[in-house]
Amino acid sequence: MIDGILSTIKEQAFEHTLRTFSLLLILVPLLYVVANEYVRNTARVKGFSGPPGLPLIGNIRDIKYNAAEQYRLWAATYGDVYQIQLGNIPVIVVNSAAAAKQIFGNNSQALSSSPAFYTFHKVGVLLKIVR
Repeated sequence: MIDGILSTIKEQAFEHTLRTFSLLLILVPLLYVVANEYVRNTARVKGFSGPPGLPLIGNIRDIKYNAAEQYRLWAATYGDVYQIQLGNIPVIVVNSAAAAKQIFGNNSQALSSSPAFYTFHKVGVLLKIVR
């Protein structure tokens, strides 16, 4: 059955190349946008609401000219802590001093460690090898 479907598709593709090309010209970008929206949706941090963004670019267009004013407007709708999408990257916006104090003050132990940078790690390994 699958062999029959594949042979029919192959015949149609070779007999009607212009139609096949135009169909692919429409389907490939459409499939990319759908797959990208799935990735953007799964990347969002659970538990935070926020404004919906445009496909592919998220909320970048909304904050292009006056980001502070847009953040203030969104805070009126979504609260002091909400989520926006910058492309495929979710960003949590903390929009008040009280919310920042509560989030960062109560979780200071989790936020106090410094990351292990790759370059410093490599330098340490090289110093051990040289000795």
